[in-house]
Amino acid sequence: MRLVVLDDDEALAGILAAMARLRGWTVDIVTEEASFQTLVRTSPPDAIMLDLQLGASDGIEQLHFLHDVGFRGAIVLMSGFDARVLASAEQVGDSLGLTIADTLPKPARAGRIGEVLAAIERTPSGMTAPSVADAAEVRDAISAHDVIEAIDAGRMELHLQPIVSAVDQSVVRAEALIRWRDPVRGLVPPDQFIPMAEQDPGAIDRLTMWVAETGAAQYRRLAELGAEIQISINISGRNLLAFDFPDRMAALLERMAVPAGAIGLEITESVAMHDLDATTAVLTRLRLKGFPVAIDDFGTGHSSLKALRRMPFSTIKIDKSFVGELETSSDSLTIVRSVIQLAHDMGLASVAEGGGERRHGAGADRTRHRQPAGLLFQPAAAVRGVCRVARRLVARPRGARARRLAVARCARRRREAGEPRRRCGRPSGTTPSAGSPRSASPAS
Repeated sequence: MRLVVLDDDEALAGILAAMARLRGWTVDIVTEEASFQTLVRTSPPDAIMLDLQLGASDGIEQLHFLHDVGFRGAIVLMSGFDARVLASAEQVGDSLGLTIADTLPKPARAGRIGEVLAAIERTPSGMTAPSVADAAEVRDAISAHDVIEAIDAGRMELHLQPIVSAVDQSVVRAEALIRWRDPVRGLVPPDQFIPMAEQDPGAIDRLTMWVAETGAAQYRRLAELGAEIQISINISGRNLLAFDFPDRMAALLERMAVPAGAIGLEITESVAMHDLDATTAVLTRLRLKGFPVAIDDFGTGHSSLKALRRMPFSTIKIDKSFVGELETSSDSLTIVRSVIQLAHDMGLASVAEGGGERRHGAGADRTRHRQPAGLLFQPAAAVRGVCRVARRLVARPRGARARRLAVARCARRRREAGEPRRRCGRPSGTTPSAGSPRSASPAS
């Protein structure tokens, strides 16, 4: 394998090269921008070790250059600055579609350098992530008409990802994830066909209403199986520009004999801020009709607090970029704690997007807040799979703990329904009926 080291510190570059050569690598050392760019253009290597501080130039400029020339190899970022700088540079590389294999703080330890090189060696050549250009090419081959045809042909699928309470580990709702199973293209992810559908108001409306109807049918099926839980669906900014959208949603659920609280609606922060007045009007009408509304990917846009102040949200979903680093980043932990406390003080529910891994539960426990916060750490599944998850996650609590959990669930349901704050709990002098069923449904 071939490595290029770009570092204006010749001594350190020599050490990196020597360690790579001991492992059988062919190594070129360059110390300035022009030579580096010429080398990459004429003979692209398998991997690059890139110093972020390069005198008159810097590593961010080189990342943009590597993106422009379509570099597909592994990149290791190095810097003597603090960890925040390395983390930010890694995010820049990821956003450009580059393969950032690892980061190395300076001075680098010999053992750590060996680990990084070994990890790159284990990655088969040419198996890097698809580039931004590749994804754009796939999207360009899909039209809004193709999406409508897929709906009519029954090729769309709706999977459910359970959202689990951090208070009692019960499944409180499920998020609907749409997939397109095409006989030619294979399984098409939503980021490759939803942008195409959004270019046509009719196509995105058909898609949204199909998701809502299918979600309602799955809600009824789960209820029949003993797991009556809310299903959350994503809605487009195009939907929020149609003043009659709340009426059509309410009519659909009435026809399906499903309560409005059974279907939760989610919009991203950027969509919410696109046309503030029109969006606020439609969201308010949806809330008045009983639909819970969540702001998704909270913390990734530029106007989060303004959106919270202006719009009638019932839930905040904290972006997974913060949650995924709870166990490794004190900054992310502080941000998540603060957002959960903010939601609690505003009477909103909070959900931490955990990226489908149970291990985030331990990190989320470190937030040390008693109010309910959902964790997306169960994999997506079909309806029966969600029902099995709901049944196995937690045994029925008893005694004082059961009463505390019942009060927590009551408070959560009232926040999501927008009801006035009042004390949850059974009236004085009453006793719970024996064998009364527990329900994890926020809509009950």
